[in-house]
Amino acid sequence: MAKLKDHPISELTIMIESKYGSVIKCPDDDPMLIKLHKLTSKTLNSSNRSNALKRKVPNGSTFEKKQALTLALQGYTDTEIGNKLKINRSTVRNWLANLTDRPAKFTRIIVSKHTGNRIYFPTSKGVREWCDQIGHKFLAVNRGYDQLFSMQQIEVHWHELPIGAIYQSAQQNKFYVKENNDNYARGEQYYF
Repeated sequence: MAKLKDHPISELTIMIESKYGSVIKCPDDDPMLIKLHKLTSKTLNSSNRSNALKRKVPNGSTFEKKQALTLALQGYTDTEIGNKLKINRSTVRNWLANLTDRPAKFTRIIVSKHTGNRIYFPTSKGVREWCDQIGHKFLAVNRGYDQLFSMQQIEVHWHELPIGAIYQSAQQNKFYVKENNDNYARGEQYYF
């Protein structure tokens, strides 16, 4: 009978840990980690359902979690991320629970009828408050009766917002100018 340390999974794990200090710190594209994933999936698939090793496999791989984080930082909602990655929304929510200042998905756009300039809002409540601040009627803007502004209902994710666009932060209700894809709710604040 072969010793546990001579098993290919153990050998790969030891090699990865000696190189990176931990399997978790190993990059997803490392050939040793890829080989380890293949070996462990074969072992788990060949064993029966009551195998204790199968129950200890973590819910989702590090690669899926990184994908979920990337999509969240692009402005996708938990439901959209779950649909894209084919996992439960509750799992996505657990993975991203510690993410603060998450970019919003913009659902309302105010367009200046004279200049064509746009302001992006995550909610109609934000548009209503903005209209109250500048002295315009929300219903007139919403229905297109206002002489200066009209409102469009369209879904735009953070990464689709053009550089230089003015947007409202969902968490802070402040307006900012988009400088790049990494500066959500940071950078140059915009005042009316």
